[in-house]
Amino acid sequence: MVRQVSTRAQVARKFGSLCKVSFVALATFGLVACQSQFQTPSDLLFAPTFSKTRQNLPYTRNTPYDCRTFTGSGWKGIASGTVYDFSDRYQTSQAGCFKTQDQCLAWLSAMRSFIDVPRFIRCNPYTA
Repeated sequence: MVRQVSTRAQVARKFGSLCKVSFVALATFGLVACQSQFQTPSDLLFAPTFSKTRQNLPYTRNTPYDCRTFTGSGWKGIASGTVYDFSDRYQTSQAGCFKTQDQCLAWLSAMRSFIDVPRFIRCNPYTA
C-alpha cells in the first residue's frame, strides 16, 4: 500500500486557494446584500421578492396606455381581483389600451404577478 505524503508547500497552496475562493464568495455575498439594502441575514432569507402595496401596482392611468387618451384600434386589457400583502387585503381593477396584442399580454402577465385571486384577466380587440 502506498501512502501519499503531502508536503508543507502543497498544504499551503491548497489552503491559499481555499482562502481565495472563500474571500470571493464572501465579497460576492456582501455586494449583493449591500445592493439590495439587506440589513440582517433574516432580511436576505425572508424578504418578499417585490412589494404588493397599492403604490407598487402597475397603473396605466396618465400613461400612454390610458384608455381615456387612446386613439385608433388596438387591444384593451382588463385585470381585476384580490391582492394579499401579508395582513393587508384589497381589491384592484385596472384597464389599459395597447397597440399590439403582445403588449397587452405582457401587461396582463405583470398584473398576474400582483393579483393573488383574479376575478377576470383578459385582452379584447378595442377601437377608440
